[in-house]
Amino acid sequence: MLKIKLICTITLICITCLRSNALGQVFGGGGSQPSTPSTQSAPTGGAPSAYYFGQGQGVLIDINLWGQVGSPGKYYVPYTTDLVSLISIAGGPQLTAKLDDIRVIRYTRQDTSVVEKVVRVDIEKFIETGEQNFPPLLRGDTVIVPGGALSVFNTIVTVTTGIFGILNAVLFILILNRQLS
Repeated sequence: MLKIKLICTITLICITCLRSNALGQVFGGGGSQPSTPSTQSAPTGGAPSAYYFGQGQGVLIDINLWGQVGSPGKYYVPYTTDLVSLISIAGGPQLTAKLDDIRVIRYTRQDTSVVEKVVRVDIEKFIETGEQNFPPLLRGDTVIVPGGALSVFNTIVTVTTGIFGILNAVLFILILNRQLS
């Protein structure tokens, strides 16, 4: 009986540690959520999913912001917001962001069909030259800030660390079980 309690306790501790690990952050588990940079948010499960900016400043448009930014999510911003301002509102780009290949995806109507249009934007050029020739953001756009090679490497290391943590816990339980037998 003592052996079963000990194994259950160790298993519970291992699961708790793994849920608070970075693996949980990759797959949406534990870890801390980013603070809401907005004036209002619509929380779902403790994590903000929508950010509202510029109440009382005219028409707000909804933009999906994904990828390597401080707080990805759905943003409701004034229709005059440009791409750099949107990324800044979201906490700026992460160090792993690939700023020379940002994509703005929008759906446009042509005749009787809806066509997906992808516009590629080079913000690194803007940083170097100050030249700001970004497409205007439109209601329903999705902006993707991809990660570079470092981002992929970080994800691989995080997932590998989680897998080895689980294997370590299983092996520890098996060894402990043998010693108690």
